[in-house]
Amino acid sequence: MKNLLRQSFQSWLILVKLTLPALICVRLLTLFGLIGHISKPFEPLMTLMGLPKETALCWVTAMLTNNYTGIVVYLELLPIIGPQTVLQATVIASVFLIAHNLPVESGVCRGAGVSPLRMTILRLVAAAIYGITINQLGLAFGFGQQTASVIVGMGLDPLPPWGDWIISTIKSLAAIYLIVVALMLMMVGLRKTGLIRYLAAILDPLMRLSGVSPKATMITVFGMIVGLAYGGGLIIAESKSGRVPKPDVFGSITLMAMCHSLFEDTIILAALGGSLWGLLFGRIVFSVILTRIIVHAASCNAAKPFIIGKKYI
Repeated sequence: MKNLLRQSFQSWLILVKLTLPALICVRLLTLFGLIGHISKPFEPLMTLMGLPKETALCWVTAMLTNNYTGIVVYLELLPIIGPQTVLQATVIASVFLIAHNLPVESGVCRGAGVSPLRMTILRLVAAAIYGITINQLGLAFGFGQQTASVIVGMGLDPLPPWGDWIISTIKSLAAIYLIVVALMLMMVGLRKTGLIRYLAAILDPLMRLSGVSPKATMITVFGMIVGLAYGGGLIIAESKSGRVPKPDVFGSITLMAMCHSLFEDTIILAALGGSLWGLLFGRIVFSVILTRIIVHAASCNAAKPFIIGKKYI
């Protein structure tokens, strides 16, 4: 327990170092009325996804850092953009889940012998397509029109005094620390009880549908459950050993890039009030289908250099 708490605190300190500069930046942008100007170029895409243009700032933050920082920036902006519906919370959380921490996770792709640029573009395009799709489906079927219940606390004043802002920020960061501890406890429990193997067995049929080779199935499932960094590390080792062919490495990384850390990241983003049908189940189905299409297209000689890249074939 001591080791877990120490690891949780160390992870949290890293998050604080990333989050505080972003929060100070958002406050200064709000103070000088610049958020609307910065978000303007993203307005058409955000509109298609049914989101206020200001939420682009949250997504860009998550892309460059991680989901935790994106969440805190989102909470910082909520007093400005107003209460969001369950559908809107599902959309913004989903695009976070598909495209986040791109600089770090692209490094994992490069280490595994997959083009980081192509994988980054894929994740951005996939996030936009998925966000637009579930927004249109939600509007068509009247899903998620009620106000989202945000679990993590937020302020009501779009520009509170510095003292109130500091207190609110400390509370948000403290809540994130508790979430980190709870998630690490959950992952330890999954490993110690062996439940992770049962989860892998449940996901195995989806791997086959996605076109991921049986040689890379177990590693891919592990990466989907615990995260791209862990699963990617295994894939890097396997790709360098030569036991997993390059096409199978590409398929595995493609699926993991769009759909990883199924429990940790999903629980974190569910705190924004989104629906698990969109955050988890819909995202898995979407990622499996898109991976299947990409893997099939990459098997064609004409399309292979464009999809995979000549350098990585």
